[in-house]
Amino acid sequence: MNPQKSAIESEVREYMDLRLDDLKLKAVDGLSVGVSRVLSLMLVLMLGAIVLASFAFGTVLLLGDLIGSWAAAAFIIGGFFLIVLVLVLLVWKKLFVDIFVKLFIDIFYDKE
Repeated sequence: MNPQKSAIESEVREYMDLRLDDLKLKAVDGLSVGVSRVLSLMLVLMLGAIVLASFAFGTVLLLGDLIGSWAAAAFIIGGFFLIVLVLVLLVWKKLFVDIFVKLFIDIFYDKE
């Protein structure tokens, strides 16, 4: 076999191995950044939900004392959250889908 040809084959093989390693490193980097962002977002959402539930409970107690019925106060606060839920569902794509698409594009194409 031609020594020049075998040297070129060896360099091509080495280049392909290096490109594969680079691809693996970029994938691991992108996944680790993505997972850390998703986990931190989940933590913030869970803490926000706890705070929101606490405020809702407190509001039910205060409103219940004011109107004389805790059950009616609970229904009023429940209705408020139902209206908020409907509004969130109406803007779901703009709020969540578009944001996550941009987030993952930024992660995988190194736009920090």
